Amino acid sequence: MTKYIAYIRTSTKSQHNGLEAQQEAIESFISSHGGDVVLTYVEQVSGAKDNREELQKAIKACKKEGATLLVSKLDRLSRKVSFIANLMETNINLTVCSMPSASTFQLHLFACLAEEERRWISERTKAALAVRKAQGVKLGNPKAQEQRGVAENFAKQIAPTLKKLQAQGITYLYAIAKSLNEEGIKTFTGGKWHPNTVKRTLGYLS
Repeated sequence: MTKYIAYIRTSTKSQHNGLEAQQEAIESFISSHGGDVVLTYVEQVSGAKDNREELQKAIKACKKEGATLLVSKLDRLSRKVSFIANLMETNINLTVCSMPSASTFQLHLFACLAEEERRWISERTKAALAVRKAQGVKLGNPKAQEQRGVAENFAKQIAPTLKKLQAQGITYLYAIAKSLNEEGIKTFTGGKWHPNTVKRTLGYLS
């Protein structure tokens, strides 16, 4: 029976569903192809980093146990051809659940194609953004822009209350925040006021 050391990775700690999806892919692979996962290493770090602590532990475990490194998809291991090539030079057997029959040469080839595709997409995106910028289109994160719009509208709605407090001599940010909290007025996100929150809100009105 083939022994496997599983490696699971997402880029950020918020991608919990990504971890579960990889775990399910590995379990499905074992169910279909047999074998035994003796250890699983989980990491939440960018794939651009070569020196990943949990991955290094997984590689050492493979050497010690004579096991095969198992990942759900090749990009969970790395998005860099050089990294994949260096790993293969260690003579560790690698299996990718999404392409279980791929040879070492094919995995290297897939990594090359993926890296070239990412480079091409990046260049095309930069070129498109440059054209839009030249046309006077305001660039940025649409979701961030939408949130800013909501904050600006909220600032306009609460402006009379802020002006009333300032007219009463309450001008310090801390004092304004304290007064708003005492009156039971929430921020636009439904939270409590703090000096920085007041400062940002006033900034929308300037």
